[in-house]
Amino acid sequence: MIRFGLLRVAGPPSRSPELYRALWAGHSLEAQLHYEVLELAPRRDWSTWLDAAHREGWSGFNVTIPHKIDLWQSCERRSPEAEAIGATNCIARIPEGWVCHNTDADGFWFSWEDLWNGYRPVRQRAWLLGNGGAARAIAYALSSRGFAVDVFARTPRHDFFGLEQRPFAETAQAEHPDVIVNATSMGHGDLRDLAPPVVWRNLNGVWAVDAVYGSAPTPFQIQAANAGAWVVDGMPMLRMQAKKAWEYWGEVLGMPDF
Repeated sequence: MIRFGLLRVAGPPSRSPELYRALWAGHSLEAQLHYEVLELAPRRDWSTWLDAAHREGWSGFNVTIPHKIDLWQSCERRSPEAEAIGATNCIARIPEGWVCHNTDADGFWFSWEDLWNGYRPVRQRAWLLGNGGAARAIAYALSSRGFAVDVFARTPRHDFFGLEQRPFAETAQAEHPDVIVNATSMGHGDLRDLAPPVVWRNLNGVWAVDAVYGSAPTPFQIQAANAGAWVVDGMPMLRMQAKKAWEYWGEVLGMPDF
């Protein structure tokens, strides 16, 4: 059996297992590929846990909030993108241990770009809500493509790409963006009834991308739609992340039919 998993805290059901079953459909090793959700409490140092998972033969993991930064710090080998972002959401087993990647950046960008259908950003400006692991990757994706990124968060973090982190209330005066991205945990799990306290205005022609997905629109998605934005939930991003993770896992494992 070739085992993969999702590292997360306890929460609502994850869509990741079904996404990977769909990706694996028809693969020559489909019957041997296994994916499960591991609900683990946060920890600062994952080294001992990673050593045990390596001995047990796990092949790769996806990583979600709140583990993305702590796992990155505990993983000595990093792809250039993961190194630049400072967070991981995908790790792959190699003989020497683990190498961490980040598929959040490409997952966000390419899933959004796929929806444009002739649209092009006109301001090259984004509002980024939150400053955790997912937000770091999205800031990297946008900044590396020439966007000015306005970051809004409750508490500033040290060294967030040198970007100023402002209170949510300052969205009232911020320059109009092409896209607003919710990279907070609001709308997810125990925070599912909450939304970042954005000061909404007329958002006709603006995209609102939520990293959160679920069976019903989140408060952020509802508020953005009421303000006139084009709203996208987190499923397109999640699908793209799964494809990228599978590329990394297949590469290091040398899987046939990949």
